[in-house]
Amino acid sequence: MRSGSTLTAEPAVRRWSAAAGASLRHVADRPALWLPGALAWLATIGWVPFVIAVVSTPSVAELTYLGSRFWTSGLWPWNAVLVAAGAVAVAVVALSLASAANAVLLAAAGRRQAATRDAGSLLVLALLGAIPVAFCALAIAVGVIAVGPAEFNRPQAETSPILRTAARLAPLLLFTGLLALVASTLAGLAGRGAIRAGDPAGGLAAVPGLVRRAGRAGIVHLTAAAIVGLAYLVLTALLLTVLWEPIAVGLDAAAGIDLAAGLLLVGFVAIWLCLVLAGGVVHAWASMTASALLGDRVVGPVPERPQETLIDR
Repeated sequence: MRSGSTLTAEPAVRRWSAAAGASLRHVADRPALWLPGALAWLATIGWVPFVIAVVSTPSVAELTYLGSRFWTSGLWPWNAVLVAAGAVAVAVVALSLASAANAVLLAAAGRRQAATRDAGSLLVLALLGAIPVAFCALAIAVGVIAVGPAEFNRPQAETSPILRTAARLAPLLLFTGLLALVASTLAGLAGRGAIRAGDPAGGLAAVPGLVRRAGRAGIVHLTAAAIVGLAYLVLTALLLTVLWEPIAVGLDAAAGIDLAAGLLLVGFVAIWLCLVLAGGVVHAWASMTASALLGDRVVGPVPERPQETLIDR
């Protein structure tokens, strides 16, 4: 006989499968959802594969020189403050773009027009969710300053000092990643509640009810969306890296961009834009599936959450 936990999990998986399948068909039939999804994906994590592929990794000597110049500069510690302020400004702009795009997706799920107030509520809650992540990022920066110089100055080390520094800070890096996932999920739930209630405070109060409404199917969706998003991110990074390698070689060998390098560059940009649009499809699918699990019927009928758990007798 199957255990009670297995019987309890099966309705959640079936409920998520129905919502995910209906959402996928809904998004595939509506290209208008791809653009806001692409903007939200690009503003949050979609830029990472492009940076990995295009930006060359600095050497150990370059990092050592940059770090020594940074810490011995007469502007210290104001140069660190300026860098942190620039990072915060970029993060706020990215969250603003993502909030506007997500407001369009949520409005489409609710069959209504997107409002500026909705984007503002999503931005406020996203900034609140980013606060603990920002503190973790500050702790990582302090950790790099504390252990980085020793790793870079270690004599006769076989491994890269970057990898050794990351290994020493691995628990903090892992905790920051998990915290970012939880914070973004709660901020998303609060944002949906804020749109329904009309203000961010009402959205925060609605989070427990939305969690209960999603039930175990919400946990299944969170896990599946994270796996699909990570797999697509890795695939995009690998593809862009392979495509950029001959372009980088041509740019290094030539004094400027010749015809061959120009054609390769145009093809690279075109493929990258297609990948961004596909990332928008992934983001829109995840958003629509969450909307279906939380009660929006725009994607078709979804089984209700069982009121009672099945117990194996």
